[in-house]
Amino acid sequence: MNGNKKILALAVLCAVASVGFVLPASAEETMQHDLDEVIVEADRDALPGGLVRTTARLGILGDKSILDIPYSEMSMTQKTLSLFDDPSQPLANVLQNNPSIRSSTSSPMYTDFSMRGVNMNGNHMMLNGIPSLFYQFTTPPSHIIDRIDITSGPNAGVNGVNMSNNGTDGGTTPAPGTINIITKKALDTPITRYTQTFSGRSNLGEYIDIGRRFGKNNEWGLRVNAEYMDGGLSLPGTEKNEKNIFFNLDHKGEKSTTNLFAGHFDLRVNGGQRWFTFGGSSSSLPGAPNSKMNYDFPETTKWVHGYLMTLNHEQKMDDDWSWFANFGQSRRSGNKYNSNASLKFDDAGNFVNTNRANAQNEAGRNVYAQLGLKGKFSTGTVKHNVSLAFDRSYAKYWNDSNNGGYNFIGGNIYDGVIHQPGLYPLPEMRYAKPSWEETNVGITIADSLEFGKAQLFLAASRKHENFVNLINGQKIVNNNILPTYGLTYKPTEQLAIYAGHTESFSRGSVVTNGTKDYVNDGETLDPVKSKQNEIGVKYQNAGILTTFSYFDIDQANMIDVEVDTGKNLYRRAADGKNRYKGLELTVNGKLAEKWTITGGLMYLDAEREKTQNGASDGLFVNGVAKWSSVIGLEYTPDKDWGIVGRAVWNDNAFIDNTAAAGGKTEIPSYVTFDAGIHYKTKINTVPVKLSAMCYNVTNKDYWMGRGGSTTFGLSMPRTFMVSAQFDL
Repeated sequence: MNGNKKILALAVLCAVASVGFVLPASAEETMQHDLDEVIVEADRDALPGGLVRTTARLGILGDKSILDIPYSEMSMTQKTLSLFDDPSQPLANVLQNNPSIRSSTSSPMYTDFSMRGVNMNGNHMMLNGIPSLFYQFTTPPSHIIDRIDITSGPNAGVNGVNMSNNGTDGGTTPAPGTINIITKKALDTPITRYTQTFSGRSNLGEYIDIGRRFGKNNEWGLRVNAEYMDGGLSLPGTEKNEKNIFFNLDHKGEKSTTNLFAGHFDLRVNGGQRWFTFGGSSSSLPGAPNSKMNYDFPETTKWVHGYLMTLNHEQKMDDDWSWFANFGQSRRSGNKYNSNASLKFDDAGNFVNTNRANAQNEAGRNVYAQLGLKGKFSTGTVKHNVSLAFDRSYAKYWNDSNNGGYNFIGGNIYDGVIHQPGLYPLPEMRYAKPSWEETNVGITIADSLEFGKAQLFLAASRKHENFVNLINGQKIVNNNILPTYGLTYKPTEQLAIYAGHTESFSRGSVVTNGTKDYVNDGETLDPVKSKQNEIGVKYQNAGILTTFSYFDIDQANMIDVEVDTGKNLYRRAADGKNRYKGLELTVNGKLAEKWTITGGLMYLDAEREKTQNGASDGLFVNGVAKWSSVIGLEYTPDKDWGIVGRAVWNDNAFIDNTAAAGGKTEIPSYVTFDAGIHYKTKINTVPVKLSAMCYNVTNKDYWMGRGGSTTFGLSMPRTFMVSAQFDL
């Protein structure tokens, strides 16, 4: 997109945002009256239009107003999921309604996305405030979610200590922010809901949602959610099978609240590999092939099963003080067969001889416990909201990856893959072996000080980390302090000006053969440190919440250094830092009585610095676009009908390529469109909601960059989804 178009896009978004500043009070009153008619399950904390909330979780201090949180915050409601989610697609498809988040994959084989340019996945999500219960292949299934609190800002020291085994992103706890999933609870109104979906080529999903409250004053609540999904996706030859059942039991007493969530899951995806690596010398990637092209051998699969649970309790001691306890654990195991994690091709799109089959068996266990105290008091005219928490987290990981031979995967990205007879037999699926073990203990203290129109937020975590590399016996002990602080000033109740800072510090990742062979396989890299600063302004008026922020993040730059081209051997290493500086505009709420908007725009200047001998200083960060935006709209002509549209745009990005002119290869920009409609009616006396959605309406074929990586994804073809929801 040229400069004029970028300026035009920014001008349109700013004009939309300004509506919140100029709509008259009468419009605001009208929107408030319509609130209960349009919001799924009537979220009282939601903005008019019902897509986002006005409150979110501030770590161990609990829920606070969005305007009082000193960083960018967006809390998506259940209605956002009902409008934009296709359960057969990655959850990132909905998360990207937040302008700081861009999806890094269209395949359900992965959960990757980027936040402010930094790669993330299911490892980085919290469930009811509990960290590290998911990983790269799994995220919370959408049918259990009540809301999603997305923090795109400096809050690393707010939630207590957590694990540093966060997936593919160098082992570090990322500074960009956190994503906290809150599960559904039973409402005062009984729910007996059956939903059926059809998407792709033959994918059928069935969902049961039952909720009841009982006991004196409805103090007990039970919500049960179950899913059965099976069938082909829009990509020919690809299937998704998912079976799970979860329950949420909660108790609301006069002096205590308790919530227990638990369940079992079983997820399998057959086919759907969509990650690639470029081995040519062109300054731009070859044109994206037809998205319907399948590159899997028939046995390609990815499977995981296990269980997880969370327990949250808070007990009042008096009107000002209470203690709380949080606990969670997960256990998973599974395996996969695929052609590496990313297939490599040349300038003509031909697959090169370094591709091969891979078999991996893995398992993981995570346990987390937190005990804390929080309360409020005053010192003179200053009001304090304080919290003190003690944490312990434990994780153990088992893994074994086995590769087949080279030269048996040929063909072309345009004409299809050719699997030579030598591909079989596939590499043996071996038993997973202990890989690493980690125990973290820590203490976190936080204080939100209110004085006049200002609030000062101070928090810090003291983290003691013990890590054991079970492959080579290497041990790492880290003792570090993670500070977080922020200042919010509210000239009026509708306007907030804020600034925030945080730091995170954790051990480096364990180098493991998989996509590539590393000469330092089994090594644990040095600990890494990351910082983030943010300043911004928030304004809420006439049904619109607008946030405009500037942020500055640094993070370790992880690279693969090729040491033997003939044998495709690499050395994994850290090389300086990636620096992410940008501007972000977020707009949510009601534009007018029948129009609701969500989305925004992000400008991101990402460069490398402090690299070895300054060789790469000033260069771009792999896979990160300078400009990106998303706009979602809902038009409700009356209380029964709704029309939904969404546009997602990513500007061009670049990846390292020493063989290309200028040492880089371009990933072209792309724009995608989604559109749908929903209708509420009755069949006899049964309320029914019928929905239809089309993703990638124009059937656009495009490449997708990954933040900080030279690998990239291929889009999925146009996908249709229809659903019927029955409230029995």
